[in-house]
Amino acid sequence: MRIASIIDVSTVDVPGIPVTVLFTAGCNFDCPYCQNAQIIPLSSGSEMPVEAIVGKTHGSLSSGFCISGGEPTIHRDLPKLLKELKRARRGHINLNTQGSVPEVLEACLPHVDSVWFDIKAAPDRYQQVVRTPDNPWKAVHKSMEIVLSSDVDFWPRTTYAADLMSPHDIREILRVLDAEGFQGEYVLQNYVRSLGTRRSEDSNLRVAKKEEVESLFSHLPSGITVKLEGF
Repeated sequence: MRIASIIDVSTVDVPGIPVTVLFTAGCNFDCPYCQNAQIIPLSSGSEMPVEAIVGKTHGSLSSGFCISGGEPTIHRDLPKLLKELKRARRGHINLNTQGSVPEVLEACLPHVDSVWFDIKAAPDRYQQVVRTPDNPWKAVHKSMEIVLSSDVDFWPRTTYAADLMSPHDIREILRVLDAEGFQGEYVLQNYVRSLGTRRSEDSNLRVAKKEEVESLFSHLPSGITVKLEGF
């Protein structure tokens, strides 16, 4: 597995739980607003055996782990890593994923407590937003169904970059969540320029104003709430 970096303790990645964050390297999507764009290339990061990764987390004062990226599920040894982390130290294990590799995600679920699931766009715009050779929506949808049918906490969220996204995307995502029987909080986070975003993408992206998405709140499906972040 290729690892980009390890943060000893973070208090913002899992609500209410300080966790050690492992950033895997490489991603099969190319979202223009990515805040970790430097680790999108499959050649980024450093190759490390699972045992060495677990060893680097020894001595941490955190209460669990968050596995982020990049896209962790492109690494076939991810289930082994999660199993070893669980065995080495009990605590909450959270996985961040965009759901494009359902077979690996399914193998991970026995070893995780929660999944941050990044839903990128409306189904009819998925390929346009994530910029892949083929439309990944079928795989993403399958992953959603797998997590929702498990005992793992499903935490859906979307990054809203104005001029790339529109309220149509969010209405369609809410429709899909409702159709799958999801009940709970959906996080809509505003695009934020950071040191990790590509300057070459800036001219095509814009930080959204709150009033651009407020109309969504008058037609929410029953049982779903929306949390705005960064608006």
